[in-house]
This record gives sequence, structure tokens and C-alpha cells, in this order.
Amino acid sequence: MTDSSTDTSTDAGAFSLAFTGEGAGAGPLTWAQSVMWGPMQWFGKEANQFNIGRALVLPAPVAPDRLTVVLRDLVETHQTLRTRYVQRTDGPRQEVAASGAYDVVVVDDQGDPARVGDELVATLSEAAFDHEAQWPLRVGCARDRAGRISAVALVGSHLAFDGWAFTTLTGLLLDRLTGPPSTPAAPPSGQAAPSPAPAAPPAARPAGGVPQPLTQAAFQQSPAGQQTSRLGLRHWEQGLSVAPASMFDLPTTPTGGQPVERHLLDSAAVTAAATALATRTRTSFSTVLLALTTLILTAYNGHHTAVFKLIAGNRLDRDSRDLIALNTLDALLVHRVDDDVDLLTAIRNLHRPAFDAYRRAQCDPAEVRRVVERVGRRRGVAFDLSAYFNNGHRGSDWATTDPDPGPDRLAVLRRDSHYSRLEPLSKSDMRFYVAASNLGDGRCRLGLLVDTAYLPGALGETVIRGIETLLCDAVAEEVRVAEIAGRIGLTPARRGSDWVSTPAGWVRPQAVADLVGEVAGGVPAAALVDPAGDGGVTVYVAASERSPRELHRRVLDALPGRPGVAAPAGYVVCRSVPPAGAGPDAWRDVPVLARGSGRDA
Repeated sequence: MTDSSTDTSTDAGAFSLAFTGEGAGAGPLTWAQSVMWGPMQWFGKEANQFNIGRALVLPAPVAPDRLTVVLRDLVETHQTLRTRYVQRTDGPRQEVAASGAYDVVVVDDQGDPARVGDELVATLSEAAFDHEAQWPLRVGCARDRAGRISAVALVGSHLAFDGWAFTTLTGLLLDRLTGPPSTPAAPPSGQAAPSPAPAAPPAARPAGGVPQPLTQAAFQQSPAGQQTSRLGLRHWEQGLSVAPASMFDLPTTPTGGQPVERHLLDSAAVTAAATALATRTRTSFSTVLLALTTLILTAYNGHHTAVFKLIAGNRLDRDSRDLIALNTLDALLVHRVDDDVDLLTAIRNLHRPAFDAYRRAQCDPAEVRRVVERVGRRRGVAFDLSAYFNNGHRGSDWATTDPDPGPDRLAVLRRDSHYSRLEPLSKSDMRFYVAASNLGDGRCRLGLLVDTAYLPGALGETVIRGIETLLCDAVAEEVRVAEIAGRIGLTPARRGSDWVSTPAGWVRPQAVADLVGEVAGGVPAAALVDPAGDGGVTVYVAASERSPRELHRRVLDALPGRPGVAAPAGYVVCRSVPPAGAGPDAWRDVPVLARGSGRDA
């Protein structure tokens, strides 16, 4: 990429595509861009894992001039393609350029444009984007022996594109390269016009022009946008008030240098079975897969309530559907799991909560972070919201030749399922992530990311294959939620007898006592569980100058990054420690300096 605005020229390995567009300006990031900004900074050079790429093989090669005209029109029309994302003193900003140039890589197609196109995508995807210096799109093309363009490779930054936007962009590009040129007389098939004019704008363009991210950001700052945000924030506050602090309040397992595994399963059986179950339950393909995802994870971690972030596309109206820009936000799903029902009932029970989560996803992420912090401190927890689900398919048109398959047909389809593993990662801001995408040939691609500190060994493969197994079983027979682990060979997480279930999730009382003793200055402490059985923990701590309120504040500050630990329900500051060798209950007989919940009245 370059900022040069020289005119188009062709070289052996690249050509420069100059552009001049309208609507230059700067503004705050949109809510969706703000959500992605943090991970991009955190991952640094490893942010290349977020790059989105696709190779387009043209049914008939076109002249380079035609590609140039189409690309230039797209760049000049859509602000995202000429935007840089920069850190300023008042925060990150998006800055749209009026002019500049793209360097378009050119390679020989070697008689195999599909292979070369894929290789070019891989090459262009290798490095993370430098968003302050580069455009958020990389473009390459392959040409045949006659010098015509036979394939185009596009790689976009996830700060600029989500799957919907990238699919829209590649669709526009392909349509304009393969449709009739917008010249008075169309050339013969397979030949380019001598001097092609800019391609016609898409038919489905909103009144008043193309929707743009700067306009979207301005709306989000407006009173109407803020009202939308308030409705979403209310949903987050209500959900977090009853959610477990984490789906990973588990004993951890030592890992190596690349603890994050990635699994793939390409399966026509998943498509056929999930489509059939969606029809039977009158829900949706997405709800069926989300239900299986939540039920498998709760079967593993022993929770009765699931908390997930759902990747929400927010393409709810014509403008958002036409917007070529990142538009995804995190939706919050908090759902009580009923073990005493069949799988179809569980799917139906999830449908409305999932719908409400997606409906309330549009809100200011900075305010979401404040809500998460505020509710967490009120409840005495540090939320770890790192379980994700993403239905990445655009629309609901899953193509299947088996709308109501029987067991024999599903068995045949499963024989063609393909499981594979990608290279593991050294880090991720997700501990568990299930994604579904449509490969377009009747197969669903399930992707699974797992942090092996929490799901060790072969659990990743067990989970992703288990989704397929449960879907197929449920088509043929009744499957009870309580049977899920046994049906797929999933061994639930093992916690010692020193763990207790609380409204905040699973807690290890001794770890709570250790934390209180630590923040009290390294003094002895003990945790006693409420004999009423509600999981309430009271910590007794040896002589300390700190009041219950001060202890509680320090505990809250130290909670992040400690799974299985929550602030105790009460603090008892004692004058001394029990006699050596006395059991924990002996703390109850030690003279007390102060006691209290530490919470504000």
C-alpha cells in the first residue's frame, strides 16, 4: 500500500491504482470498530489471524483496464476502502482520505488461476495491518499469458470488515467484472471494452447515497443512537445480575507455548440435521447450533446457567445491509439450562433469549465495559466473558438436499465429514469459541477455538465432533440434556471437594481466604462456608488494620485473572489466630475487632 497519488501504471509485479473520492473527513470509531480496536492493539503482529481473505476466479479473463476502473470506483464510493485508523490524544479515530493510491500486486497465473489466487491470498494475509500507514484492504491479481486478469485476491483487516461486509465487497467486485461493461455497446463475451467507463452503481443502494461509517458513527453519538445504546445497556445489566462470573471457574492444566487449539469440521450432516431440527422446533439454524454449544459447555463445566457473548451482525435494515464496514458487536446471552428436558425443548427454550440478545446488541462498548465493571463490583466478582458463539453465515439459506434426513442418510453424510486442526496460537482473548459458516456446497464448516488450560487433552475434538453427533442423534430419537456428556464421550471437569457452587459460579473457598490474607498484608485467613448451603463464604482474617470495607475494595481490585475466586459474603477481622492445630471452626471463637460485608449500605 502507498499514499502516492500518481496515475495508474503497470509494472512486472504491481501497478499503482490512484483514486480521488468524496466524503473525506475524520471522526470517532463506530461502536463495532471500537470493539475490535482493543484486540488489534493487544495482539500486535499476531493480529494477522484476524485477516479476512478470498480469491475470486473470473469465469472469463478481463483486461487490466477493466479491473482498474472497477476497483477505483469501489474505493472512491466506499469510505472504508480509503480509511486509516489512528490513535490520537483524544482516542482512536477513523480518517477518510480524499485521494491516494493502492499498490496492486500482479503475478502470473501459471495456467492455474484458482491455485495461484489462493496462494496470493495466503501471501497477502501473512502480516498484520499497520492501520495508521496502510489502507485496510490488500489487492492482488493473477494474469494469464495474454496479460488479462484471471483471478483477483482480496485481503481485508477485521477492523474494517466483518464477514458480511467482505462478502458484499467481493460480490460487487465479481459482479462488475463479470457483468456487461457500462459502455454503450457491450464487447463480445470474454473480451474487455477498449476504454471501459466506470461500472454502474449497485441497484440496491439506499436513497441519499451509500451508507458510510462516518455517518454511522455520527448517528451513534446522536440522541437517537444513545437511546438505542441505553436499551442495550439495560439488557447487559439485567443479564449480568444473574450470570456466573465465568464459564471457566475450573482447575487449570499446565500448557505449552501455544495453548490455544483450533479445530475445524466440514460436514454436510451438520447442515442437514440442524436444518431439520430448526424446522421441527420452529426456531433457526443459528439457535440449534447455539443450543448445542451452550449445552455441551455447561455439561463440561457443571453450570446451570450459561453466559456467552454472541457475535451480532446488526444488519437489521437496508442501510446496515449495504454498509461495507465492520458492524459486528458482542451480544450478551445469559440462559438458565434445564437438565430435565429433551434436546428439542432445550432448543425452543433458548430461542427467545437468543433473539433478545441479538436485538439488544447495539450499544456503546465503552459503556458496556462500565456496566460489566459496575455489576461485577456490586456482586463481588470479576467477570470473565470469554465464551463466544458466531453464526457467520449470511442469511438463512443453508442449501441441503435432505430437508428431513433419516438415520441412514445422516450416516452416509457423516462418512464424508472432514475434521482438521489449524496451527495453535500462543494467545487469544477467547477461551472458547464456536463459529459456523456456509461453505456453499451443502456443508457447514464448524470452527472451534479452545484454551487448553481449561479444556485440555482431546476435549477440543470431542466437542466439535460431539456437536455433529448430538444433531444427528436428535433427528432420529429423543436426546435428554442430562445424557449429553455420555453420548459424546465428554468427561466433565473434575473439581475437588474444596469447591462450592455459589450464585457467582464455582468458588474454591481456600483460594478466597488466601486472597483476603494477601490483601490484608500477608496474614493468616480462613474461609468458612455458610452451613445453610447457599454457597456463602465468610473469611476470618488475623489482626489487620484494614476494615471490612477496605479489605473488600482491595479484594475487588485483585480479582481479575483468578478463576474460581469471588469476594466473600462477609469479613471478620480477628484479634489473633486460633491455637496451633485447631480446625477452621476455631476461628469462630477468636475475639473480633470488626465484621461486615464490606459493601456500601
